[in-house]
Amino acid sequence: MRRNGITLAIGLSGLLIWGFLVASAGHSLRDEPVEYDLEDMDVPDPAELDLPEADAIVEPQIEGRSVRPIAPDVFASPAVANAENLERVAPREPLSETRVAAKPEVVLLPRPISPQAGIVAFGDDQRIRLVDIQATALERNCPATDAGEWPCGMMARTQQRLLLRNRSLACETSEQHWVGEIETRCWVGTLDISTWLAQHGWAEAREGSALAMLTEKARMDGIGLFASAAR
Repeated sequence: MRRNGITLAIGLSGLLIWGFLVASAGHSLRDEPVEYDLEDMDVPDPAELDLPEADAIVEPQIEGRSVRPIAPDVFASPAVANAENLERVAPREPLSETRVAAKPEVVLLPRPISPQAGIVAFGDDQRIRLVDIQATALERNCPATDAGEWPCGMMARTQQRLLLRNRSLACETSEQHWVGEIETRCWVGTLDISTWLAQHGWAEAREGSALAMLTEKARMDGIGLFASAAR
């Protein structure tokens, strides 16, 4: 019991010493308020400073020219100092006449006739020679595997007839009624007839035509005019 009392006394003494040290440190670290006297401050007199006169201030410069004023009633280039004498003039005429490519006209032509592959007729006095291909002659014969020949020209005409089947054609032309033969492009539905004939080898593409690759492919595949016999 006596031992516990001694331990308690020692603990209380330690707490008292710690509290005293904390209070002393807080008192020593507290900042005292600093008072300033404006009369003691070294403030320079404006009259003693080497300041430029108000009239001597130069306007800001950008690339050697004055900045134009920003105002709703002033329209001028920054390179022009005096904007009051400017006058708006009419725009110049174009150097060359602007031409807009005319959109090709397409007409619907009924009851087409196929006299030969690559040519379409409408009645007795209207004919169309299809562009990009050479019309296949009706009397043309192609070599066969047995050293003979087969009537590829007549077969080419038959294939074109089967393609058209008396359906109306959409052709690029400005007139629906003409006399003689014209050269243009025609479609059956959305299918370009020239492209179809070249792709299947029933007409050869003209030299320099965009369809030349189709003719070469038909030749390599041995179809149409390049087949060994009628299929």
